[in-house]
This record gives sequence, C-alpha cells and structure tokens, in this order.
Amino acid sequence: MRHSRLESFGLLASLLVATAASACPNCDTSQVVRASVLGEGFWRYLVMAVVPFLFIGALSAFLYRIGLPPSGMTSARARNESGRPS
Repeated sequence: MRHSRLESFGLLASLLVATAASACPNCDTSQVVRASVLGEGFWRYLVMAVVPFLFIGALSAFLYRIGLPPSGMTSARARNESGRPS
C-alpha cells in the first residue's frame, strides 16, 4: 500500500498540534484561562444550560411512567369494549 504525501503531511501536522496542545498545563497563561472559564458565573451558566434537558427528561419519564396509550391502542380497546373480538 502506497502512502501519499498528503497523508504523511496530515500525520505530521496532527502530531505537532497534539504536542502543542498538551504542553504546559500549569503555566501562568493556563491558570488565567482556567480562572476566567471557571469564574463567578460558571455555575449559573451551567445550570441554565442543563435545566432544560433535565426538565424535558423528567417530563418524558413521567409521561412514560403513567403509560399514555398510543393512538392505535385506543381503537383496539374500544373494539374490545364493544364486544367484538379483535
């Protein structure tokens, strides 16, 4: 299998980016960025982002738990109550 120059260049570029991204996790610049991201408003913004998903999930679980019948099941139940076998 022959490798093209583009594949070799892509591999080299990805290795260089991965090396630069993993460098210096505790330097002064990273501490400043971490403090600005995890600052005062972090929890407020996190809650505002997560609450809609929790609300929709809880509502879906509630509706599943009470067992709302599908639309086709209502007509089958009506047929059974009228005395005709299905």
